[in-house]
Amino acid sequence: MKFLFCFLLLVAIAASATATTTATTTTDKRDEQQQQLTIYDDAHKSGYVYHGCFNETLGLEGNDGVTRALYGGVNEVLEGTMTVGRCLEFCGKGQGKKYKFAGLEFARECWCAQSLSTLSPRLQDTECNLPCEGNASLACGGRLRLSVYISGASSSIQSSSCGVLGILVLFFGLFLLV
Repeated sequence: MKFLFCFLLLVAIAASATATTTATTTTDKRDEQQQQLTIYDDAHKSGYVYHGCFNETLGLEGNDGVTRALYGGVNEVLEGTMTVGRCLEFCGKGQGKKYKFAGLEFARECWCAQSLSTLSPRLQDTECNLPCEGNASLACGGRLRLSVYISGASSSIQSSSCGVLGILVLFFGLFLLV
């Protein structure tokens, strides 16, 4: 049973390798440019995994006009310095508790909550097309678009608990991705 668990864990880790998306971004000068944005994936460090790009709920039918996609939590805005890692760290320690969801919007906003609104539809990852202001290679949501991360991935399992066989499976899985 331990072998099966380790195998599935390592396959999941290998399959969740950092993804890259090509997004068209529009700058304030309305110039369009093609930009490679990476979806942050460092679950072993943060405990969060990428959940997808979601539409903000403001202005959607059925919304009261106030409730956001990530509601009932905390947020912070870091102009010029926001990164995914900073947001995940903030949501992991926000006001003394870890929030289940962390989302980035408008390249500089971090939103933390225990739930994601059911009114917020999942979009294509390319819709989250604004680079983080603190790291222009990473996707940090978009205009009324949230790059959402969810906690709950088991980050407490150490790779050594799966032994040599687990390491071989991991390398084999990474080889298949190349």
